[in-house]
Amino acid sequence: MSLLDRAILKEMTVAFILGLMVFTFVLLTNKILRLVELIVNKGVGILTVLQLFLYILPYSLVVTIPMSVLLATLATFTRLGTDGEILAMRGAGLSLSRLSRPAVGFGLVASVLTLVITIWILPFSNHAFKNLVFRMTHQQATVGIQEGVFNSEFEGLILYVEHVDPKTSRLEGVFLVDNRNPAERRVVVARSGQFTSDPQNLRMGLSLSQGSIHLSAAELTGGYRLLTFSDYQLSVDVGRSLVDPMQRPPGEQELTLAELRERAAALRAQGRNYHPPLVEFHKKLAIPISCLLFALVGVPLGSRIRKGGRGLSLVISAGSALGYYMLIVAGEGLGDRGLAPEALVMWLPNLLIALGGGLLLFRGECYPATFREALFAPAPSASAAGPRS
Repeated sequence: MSLLDRAILKEMTVAFILGLMVFTFVLLTNKILRLVELIVNKGVGILTVLQLFLYILPYSLVVTIPMSVLLATLATFTRLGTDGEILAMRGAGLSLSRLSRPAVGFGLVASVLTLVITIWILPFSNHAFKNLVFRMTHQQATVGIQEGVFNSEFEGLILYVEHVDPKTSRLEGVFLVDNRNPAERRVVVARSGQFTSDPQNLRMGLSLSQGSIHLSAAELTGGYRLLTFSDYQLSVDVGRSLVDPMQRPPGEQELTLAELRERAAALRAQGRNYHPPLVEFHKKLAIPISCLLFALVGVPLGSRIRKGGRGLSLVISAGSALGYYMLIVAGEGLGDRGLAPEALVMWLPNLLIALGGGLLLFRGECYPATFREALFAPAPSASAAGPRS
């Protein structure tokens, strides 16, 4: 590796780290506030909150690493162009293609890193996140219920308990108001109860014994009905307790590439919508490749920025990344409904970046003064293209 390549890589690395920190913090600001809320209002331990943060971090890195690569490339080559160093190196016989080698190598390393995150780390972290939140919610349900107080921790339910056994978490003297169905209000009175959990499917329930159900609805004759039971199973929505504030990620993101293809095949055999797993499959591969393509675009684009410096580089990188992910989201919508081929809608944004980067790099060999000229100036002739390395 030449001294020039090392200098460019060093400058790109510094800009990349700064950009990654800024973009990740901005993207996670809302979730960080929610984590602080868990500590202050829910009494969750700091170590548990740190675990939650580590589990949601890979999801944001998949988005912010490509953005940071583009920012690092733009900032580095903008600085080189503004200081006249690119002009000096071009005069010494170095082509723009030669100058782009360290940036392309940097983008390739970032692509591999993002690919590792999307294929292996992200499925694990998403699954671990859900399991941890479920355990926290179950603990809050069994330990956080207060005696002699109307507890409203669960969505649509108001729970009153006369006594909670500290050893077995058994509830005694249960009074429950179920308002989840607007058309039918239920009041349940039971001698005892016990929270149940299904960790495999991340579900919770409340098992009640020896009680009665008081139904009141306009559809009922007389508007009232009384039912008695010896055992009554009630599903519990834990959305308001912990899961909803953290916004659990979709299920497809927990699957590996092989599992996504297996799910798609199984859904297709059942005659159900098999497109979402295939869309996720191609997205896991397409987004990491964007790191390499953003580096390809950033070299000729950054070398033409004359005013604004790194501030303009930040704006361009954020805007370009926003446009890229808007295309990804739009493609997801089309692909999930089967309106377009899954591979096409997920790889089309990358194709557009590759075409734009190739055009800019090709036009850039004549070294026009601005990136507007790079887009619209006539292609350089063989005599005007200048020396090549």
